[in-house]
Amino acid sequence: MRRWKIRGAAAVFFLVLALPAAGQKGDPFRVYPAEEEGRFVFFADNDHVVPVQVSVSFPSLTNLEPSTPLPYRGLVPAKTSGTPLFSLRVKRREAGAGYRMRVNHALGDPAEARPDPDHLYLLPFRHGSKHRVTQGHGGAFSHRDENLYALDFDLDEGSPVTAARSGLVAVVKADSSRGGPSAAYIDDGNHILILHRDGTFGNYVHLRQNGALVSPGDRVTAGQIIGCSGNTGVSSGPHLHFDVRVPRTDGTMPSIPVRFLAPDGGAVEPREGGYYYAFHPGNPPFPVVYGQDLTEEDFAGHRGPARTPDRVELRFHRVDGTYVVFVSNGFSEPRRVTVGFSLQGLGPSRPLPVTLDVPAGTERFLLLLKADPRARSLQYSYTIRHGPLR
Repeated sequence: MRRWKIRGAAAVFFLVLALPAAGQKGDPFRVYPAEEEGRFVFFADNDHVVPVQVSVSFPSLTNLEPSTPLPYRGLVPAKTSGTPLFSLRVKRREAGAGYRMRVNHALGDPAEARPDPDHLYLLPFRHGSKHRVTQGHGGAFSHRDENLYALDFDLDEGSPVTAARSGLVAVVKADSSRGGPSAAYIDDGNHILILHRDGTFGNYVHLRQNGALVSPGDRVTAGQIIGCSGNTGVSSGPHLHFDVRVPRTDGTMPSIPVRFLAPDGGAVEPREGGYYYAFHPGNPPFPVVYGQDLTEEDFAGHRGPARTPDRVELRFHRVDGTYVVFVSNGFSEPRRVTVGFSLQGLGPSRPLPVTLDVPAGTERFLLLLKADPRARSLQYSYTIRHGPLR
C-alpha cells in the first residue's frame, strides 16, 4: 500500500536573498528558484522516465506578485531539467518580502490517462499457478482511500511476480528489508510502478529486498517476471499487493477496479477469499480445479490401499480452501469408523459425526470440509472411534 502523492515545502524571508528549492539536488523531482532582474523564476527538474504533474501553492506570500494565477499547476516532461514554471516579482524592493511555499507532485499525465474498460489484465503470478485473494476491494486491514480497489494475493516470499500488463517501468524501490503491520512501515515497502499505454499505472508492492528484476526505463511485456514477492512495508505477512492507478489533476493517484483474464478466456473480477488461476496466453494449457466446485460425487467411488497397518487414520487432501477427507483402515478385518470434527471457518458436506464401514486394508472417501470465503483462518480437530463390524 503506497501513496504516490509527494509533498514538499519551503519557506524564507528575505530582502535580496536566493530562495531555497523544494526538493534537494539529486532528488528525482525538485522545484527551485533563480533570481532574474527583480523577480524570481521557478524551474523544475524531473529525472523520472515519465511526466510529472506539479502543483505549487503559497499559504503566505508577502510583497511578491505571481506571474500566473495560483496555485500553479503544470506538467513537467520526463527526463528534463530547467523547465520554467512561473515567476514571483518583488513589488517594492525597499520592503521585506517572503513566502511559504507548498509543492505537490505526482507521476503521470492526467490528460493522457484514459483507462481502457475493455482491457483484461493478467493475474500477476506464474501461468498455471493459483492463489487466494487475502484482502479484496475495501478490505478492512488497509484497502481504503487510494487503495480501495487493491488486491492482496497470498504469495509466499520469493514467489515470482509477473507483469499484469505491458508497459514502461516508471519507479523501482528494492532496498528495504523492513516490514510490519503498523503505519510506521509506510515508506518501507519495496515496489514497482509500471506505466501502461492508456496512462494508468500498475502498482506491485511488498517485494522482498533486492527483489526487483527490472529498472526504470525498461519495457516489459504482460506475463514477464519482474520481481519476487516479499513482506516489506505495511504488511501482516508475505503477499503481493497489486492495483491499477489513475493520475488525477488534484495530485492523487486512486486505484480503480479492473478485470482479469480467466483460463476459459473470459473475464474475472477477483473477490476476497477466492482462489484464482493465472492464465497467460501463449503458454501450455493446464488443469483447472477449484475446491469450491468439488462434490461428494467426485469421490464416491474412491477405493485405495490402507496407509498404515493396524491403524485407523484420516488423510486430508487440500484443494484451495476445501479439504477432501479420506479414512484408512489398516486392520485385517472391516471396521465401523465414527469421526467427529471441531471446525473453525470450515463447513462439512454432511452432518457430523460421520459413521462409515471401511473394508480391511482399504481407504475410503469420508467427506468434504469447505472454507467459508469470509474466514480469516481455517482450523479443524477431530476424534475417531472404531470397532469391528458386528
